Amino acid sequence: MRPYRLAVCEDDKIVRDGICTFCGQTLTEEKISHEVAGFPSAEALEQAIKQGGQKFDLLILDILLEKKTGMELALDIRKWDKKVSILFITGYEEYIGKGYDVHAVHFLLKPLNWTKLKQILLEDWKKRHRPDTLVLQKGRSSLRIPLQEILYAEADKNHAVRFILTEGEEKFPISLSELEQMEPGGQLIRCHNSYLVNMDHVRRLEKQDFFLDNGKKVPVSRKYLKQCQEKILSYFTQ
Repeated sequence: MRPYRLAVCEDDKIVRDGICTFCGQTLTEEKISHEVAGFPSAEALEQAIKQGGQKFDLLILDILLEKKTGMELALDIRKWDKKVSILFITGYEEYIGKGYDVHAVHFLLKPLNWTKLKQILLEDWKKRHRPDTLVLQKGRSSLRIPLQEILYAEADKNHAVRFILTEGEEKFPISLSELEQMEPGGQLIRCHNSYLVNMDHVRRLEKQDFFLDNGKKVPVSRKYLKQCQEKILSYFTQ
């Protein structure tokens, strides 16, 4: 498996080195093969990509760089690369929300929330290296389902989970909480106390419902609405 590649573009060397070190340590602890590169300016990163041929999975960009801004760099990069993930860091709240044009996966305010950075980092890696099959084992029961066939999972009254598939359905004696822990790719997300939805089949979030690609609706409770809004933005920009 190829390494997970990150670029950190930040003109403050102390901040840049701190982010690079944290990302490297986090990925090492998770036993994820990786490469982390730091760049002091947008121009240096752009040159590495366009002239040096370097490819990255995630770009961590400071918005307010000295000459070309991180936002300007992201707009240019999106002209030829629609897949690379972009995470903005900024010390100013007014810039939050301006990343839709470049499909940013997230914004982080300075001083950085390291726990949140770790979460974003690992979620992005999981999306790029997630398994294609869900394998469940409990006691003498086992079940193997291609993840792409799962539309959503619903808690059953008999202490089981009902999988609604693209064709038919399956049932397995497990709780939704146990399923969340066993599903390694983060593809099935909690949207309600009784539902997990497969983000690959979500087409839009409207009010408090997920609309799937087959026309079905899955409810989103207020408790999970904010995290679902963040997830759908992240998935739609991959």
